[in-house]
Parts: sequence; structure tokens; C-alpha cells
Amino acid sequence: MAKDGPNVFLDTVVPALGALVSTLMYLAPLKAVLKAHREKNLGELNPLPFGVTIANCVAWLCYGLLKHDPFVTTPNTPGVLIGVFMTTTAYGLAEEAVRQRLRFVVCLTAGVMPVLGVFTAFFAENLAQQQAIWGLAGNTIALIYYAAPLTTMWDVIRTRNSSSILVPLTVMNTLNAALWTTYGIAVLDVYIWLPNGIGLALSVLQIALRVVFPARPAPVLPGHHHHGAGPSGAKYSRLEENFGHASETRPLQLDRE
Repeated sequence: MAKDGPNVFLDTVVPALGALVSTLMYLAPLKAVLKAHREKNLGELNPLPFGVTIANCVAWLCYGLLKHDPFVTTPNTPGVLIGVFMTTTAYGLAEEAVRQRLRFVVCLTAGVMPVLGVFTAFFAENLAQQQAIWGLAGNTIALIYYAAPLTTMWDVIRTRNSSSILVPLTVMNTLNAALWTTYGIAVLDVYIWLPNGIGLALSVLQIALRVVFPARPAPVLPGHHHHGAGPSGAKYSRLEENFGHASETRPLQLDRE
């Protein structure tokens, strides 16, 4: 029996758009990375999210393969390659402190993901458990992404200035999260709709803060340099700081499409 209109829209059109938006988000920093490669200088580009992208895409790729879900699998297949390319390119241009953070993230990914694979193959009793392992892994990484702007949002409320919220990136995040939340609800997949629902709520909150507290130029302090520029700089500036502290003190404990 052929699917009716609403089911086709929710089960096919929405996730296809979600896969497209996700791929575009993975590609968003590529122009800045290629520019840095040509100039042999990272400048203000924050490369830390590139390493996290590898872990994110590997987790969701494995989940999509276990679910036989082409919409989850499709964007994360090139996403792994994109993340590896941007990470290795940035690593060659980065200062030693940044290299240490990238090394930590990549080695953590290389250590955790094979262990999850071994557990999936030899200890998970059924397909549902195998899917749960990688669904939880994807959710953990997604929550790291979505938790990154929380401090920024508090700063916006405290200063009543939303200049740190990047409108194009926030709108793209909102659209992406909305598409995947809708799809997750349509197919009754909690591992998809839950993290993206949280991301959607946070993205909408950022848009609301942008409206309530209009952006105004922040004073530039002498000798101050912003380290979170680039297509995703504002979103991940706190993420970079957290990883920096983790790599200097203790291994990071991991707690999103």
C-alpha cells in the first residue's frame, strides 16, 4: 500500500531536508579552513569543533547503519571525511596548545569508538541494545554541542547585549533541529527527537534573546583577542575553553541527528 501524503512528507521529505541541512552545516567551515591552508595561518579560526565533528559523525553513522536509515547515514558518511580533513589541516597550522587539545579530542574518539564497536559486536544481546549503544553515544556528543551556548546565553541576559549570538548560524541550527525533531517524532525514535528537541528549544531561546536584547557593539579591550571567530566561533568558544581545561587537568568525561 502506498503511503499517504502526510506520511511521505514526514517520513521522507523532512528527513531528506534534514540530511541536506546537516551536510551543509558540516561544510560550513570548509571555506575558512581552505583559506587558512592557503595563507598558512589559522588566524582566528577555532579548529576544536572539527575534532568533535569526527566523533559525532562516526556515532551517528553507526546508528544509522544499525537502523538501516539512509537519512541518518547519508550526511554522516561524508561528515567523517570532512571532519578528518578539516582537523588534520588545522592541526598542521595550529600552535602547540591548540594541537594538544585537538590531539586529545581525536585520541579520545579513537579510543572510545572502537571500544563501543567491540561491545556492540560481542556483548550486546540484540539489535535493540546495539542501536541503544550508538544512539546514546550520538546523544552524548549532541548534548556537548547544544550545551556550548549556555554560558553565552547567560552572558546575553546579564549584559542585555546579544551581539555574541550569530543569527545565520542560529537560524541554521534551528532549522536543522526542527527537521530532525519532526522526523524523530514521526518514526518514534527517541534517540533522534530527544537531543534535537533540546537543541531546538535552545536555538529558539537564542533567537528570542536576540529579539529581546538587541545587539550592540561590544567595547574592545586593549590586547584582547577573540578566539572563537569563524562560521561556528560563537557557538563553540565555551566548548574550546572547556576542552582546554579538561586536557590540562583530567580526561574529559563525555556525558546529536
